[in-house]
Amino acid sequence: MPDRRVTKAATADLALAAALWGGMYVVSAETFDAVPPATLSLLRLVLGVAVLVLVATLRRESLGWGRVPKQPLLFAGAAVAASMLLQFGGTALTSAVEGSVVTMATPVFVLIFGRLIEGVVVPRQAWGGIALATAGVVALGLRSASPSSGGTTEDVLAHSMGVIMLIGAGATWALFSSFGRPAVAAVGARNAVMLCAAVSIPLLIPFSVAELALVGINLADATAPSTLFAIAYLGVGSTAIGWSSWYRGYAAAPPRLAAGVLFLQPLIAAALGVGVLNEAIDAGLALGALLLLGGVALISFESVSRTKRRRVRS
Repeated sequence: MPDRRVTKAATADLALAAALWGGMYVVSAETFDAVPPATLSLLRLVLGVAVLVLVATLRRESLGWGRVPKQPLLFAGAAVAASMLLQFGGTALTSAVEGSVVTMATPVFVLIFGRLIEGVVVPRQAWGGIALATAGVVALGLRSASPSSGGTTEDVLAHSMGVIMLIGAGATWALFSSFGRPAVAAVGARNAVMLCAAVSIPLLIPFSVAELALVGINLADATAPSTLFAIAYLGVGSTAIGWSSWYRGYAAAPPRLAAGVLFLQPLIAAALGVGVLNEAIDAGLALGALLLLGGVALISFESVSRTKRRRVRS
């Protein structure tokens, strides 16, 4: 696999993905009343895979199944399924702003799994960023467990479970990024994303069937123009385009660059969540977010400073 370097192309790819995902949290939060989380995850992936297969067919390109390493692909597909279930399930129990902020723990897991799975060296200052970000996650967890908001015990427990699920979504997404990198090297970002998502679809179907059996679905709401637009955004924008851009950028750049660029995600989600959904940002959320984002900033700053030192030495 090629060396991973900070380039404008990789930064642009990662920034596009982060921006699309920032909008994804707001779009999904507004859609759960019409389509429940597991089913929305399934629809998102089915549409995303269909779009990517169509693009490959129109370009007369091979899908790459014969060339992709199967074991990393299966691991990445399982990670996709777990991440989608945890991400949408956690957002449904919390809010769009919290969903985006809490899953900013992803860069922490990106570095940790990059070290454990890919052998990427994590410098000392980056470990300091991991510690600070962890403090932010703990603060958010303590905030969610506080009864001061006036909700019932059941509400507090549900909210706390949502935060835990979002942290799990960040961890499994980082696994997806690491496990999928060999597939990107073998067949390219677009085909790797398509194959990983395709593997995850059969794993999501039982959860969707069980969900629909328990809570049902209102077909009028599910087929409303706003809901169809949301599904299209999730499938085409945040999946087909967003994942292809992320994987292409992540495969080419150091994990620390991906950690830094992900700052765009909570900024966009917070702006849309407050401006469009009228979600509140209280002191506890602000403190946890500042600690978490501060840790990611420390990780990102370390990457920039090391890059500058290399240029001076050369």
